[in-house]
Amino acid sequence: MIFEKICNCIKSFFSNKKRNVILIIIAALLLVDLILGLICRLFVSKLPEQLAADRWNYEGNDAQVSIFFTEDQMITPDDIKKLEYTMETKLRDAGVLNKDDDEEENAGKIVDTIELGGNEQKTEASDKEKVNEIALLYNSCYSAQGFTSIVFEDRTASDVDAIGVEGDFFFFHPLTLVNGAYFSPDDIMKDRIVVDEELAWQLFGSSDIIGQCVEIGGVNHYIAGVVKRDEGRINKAAGLNKSVVFMSYESLSQYGTILSGRTDSSGSSEDGTSSSNGGINCYEAVIPNPVDGSAAKMVKESSGIEDKYISVVDNTNRFTFFNILEIIGSFGKRSMWDKPIFYPYWENVARGWEDIIALIWFFKCLFRVSAALLVTIFIVDAYRKKTWRVSQIVAYLADKKYEYEARKQIQGR
Repeated sequence: MIFEKICNCIKSFFSNKKRNVILIIIAALLLVDLILGLICRLFVSKLPEQLAADRWNYEGNDAQVSIFFTEDQMITPDDIKKLEYTMETKLRDAGVLNKDDDEEENAGKIVDTIELGGNEQKTEASDKEKVNEIALLYNSCYSAQGFTSIVFEDRTASDVDAIGVEGDFFFFHPLTLVNGAYFSPDDIMKDRIVVDEELAWQLFGSSDIIGQCVEIGGVNHYIAGVVKRDEGRINKAAGLNKSVVFMSYESLSQYGTILSGRTDSSGSSEDGTSSSNGGINCYEAVIPNPVDGSAAKMVKESSGIEDKYISVVDNTNRFTFFNILEIIGSFGKRSMWDKPIFYPYWENVARGWEDIIALIWFFKCLFRVSAALLVTIFIVDAYRKKTWRVSQIVAYLADKKYEYEARKQIQGR
């Protein structure tokens, strides 16, 4: 009986063709919105350079931050060391420690008698130890862009795009390896390089070249790995339209030409040759983010450089709804960039996808607003054509309540 009533109500509800058309349109709009959302997620998942925080900490307590310096700034490795020292001090002052460290601090300790004269030394040692512990809580790298020439026997690859890196660069940029491995920031000798497939075939006629020796600036360097260069219209426009070599910042500054920032020739290498100093234009870090946005603010303040000379990107939040809304709101002004920054290819790629995802989100918002308007129209129309009153519903519910209580009293006798 109840089942028949439900079926009759459903049939009666969908008997109105005009209503059915509106419901189908609403369902279609919401379905398209869902599909577009999945497409956006797919696009973002294809940008591993923007997902370092997820790889570093799955709990989501960290944030990835990138800072780009204008071309007129001469940023040196010493400047990066100062930045990180200041950042570590800020993390220490903020009380950011590992959970294990917190437990050890809160646990009971055995107190030994010590000489009063040793208090200051022990305090200094404790502060240094705490800074070292904090240094384990974040990961970072920096890079500069330029070009160099690579020679193998009688073959020369001239003016090859070169990226000089230091730190855990390949954690932030997990390039697809074809052969070999990445070079490590812990390598004592800074003479290992990573080349792309096109450059490998140009010089060797093969991609199986691990351990092969080439000359850069007349100095031997060794192939550590061969990577696959990302393809596609956006990647090519971003700077991946020709061969690229990844090398240590030290090698690029000595045996190549840096284009990404101001340099001088005051540096000197171990072999006595002069080298460039400066030119670093990108610093990347994954650091604790106790409050949303605090990581980006901390890195920015630690740099000690005015806003007009830097651009700070919170990579972890760059594809969130509110950030995309800002991009949509800056339509027409986004291309008017007043900071002379030599963006590396991965940032150009990310900015390109930001524009595409912003366009998709514009249509998502349009579909959501359209669906909401149709639902509102549907409800208003149904209310105007109603054959009932609120007082009737109240009376009906009161009768049902009375019947229920009466039935309960009869059953209790």
